[in-house]
Amino acid sequence: MTAQVDSDDRAPRRRGRPRRISHEQIVEAARGIAPAELTMQAVADALGVDRTALHYYVGDRDGLLELVVADLFDTELRTVELPAHADWREVLRAYASAVRDGVLRCGVTATNFRLRGIGGTAGLALAERVLVVLTGAGFAVDDAGRILTLVAGIAMSAAHDVLGSAESRLHHQTPEVARALNELPAQDFPLLSAVVADRPGADDFDFNLGVVIAGLERHLKL
Repeated sequence: MTAQVDSDDRAPRRRGRPRRISHEQIVEAARGIAPAELTMQAVADALGVDRTALHYYVGDRDGLLELVVADLFDTELRTVELPAHADWREVLRAYASAVRDGVLRCGVTATNFRLRGIGGTAGLALAERVLVVLTGAGFAVDDAGRILTLVAGIAMSAAHDVLGSAESRLHHQTPEVARALNELPAQDFPLLSAVVADRPGADDFDFNLGVVIAGLERHLKL
């Protein structure tokens, strides 16, 4: 007599795909958790899923924090209104300020995790508005896209500089340069020494943006 084998015993169990959740659900759960207590396990518990399900969608805690910061960034940009019927220069300045201020309001976390572009709904709306103004001013569509990317990069860099200087009071490579200068006679590099001495807490945002706009004005006349 042949023994009956249960069908569940004939084949090994296959590991199933984690319970389906969405990035929106993850962000919503994270919003209700205090920043100091924001962990993968805390979000998984709030969603009622195993932590492995969360890993499937965000990878690790860095991925989770990137998602949370991007959501915060997009929320900040929703409060921004670019000036209506304004000159393209004014619109560019307003857009750059909006991006910079959005990153600053995200806090130091934004310096540690890369924001994946200006990809939220609010960011896309602002970007479209700027592109309309730039192309209306005479810039080609491709050039307008390059300008948008350049200005957003300047704004993010300016915010990161402010946040970084709040922590270290020094700018990018300034510590290494200052250290090298201290080991040399002061008269050897007087101008460089003066620049380094003026770097702590410096915000180059307005200067950098002004240079870009001046160059764009010249480009538009060609």
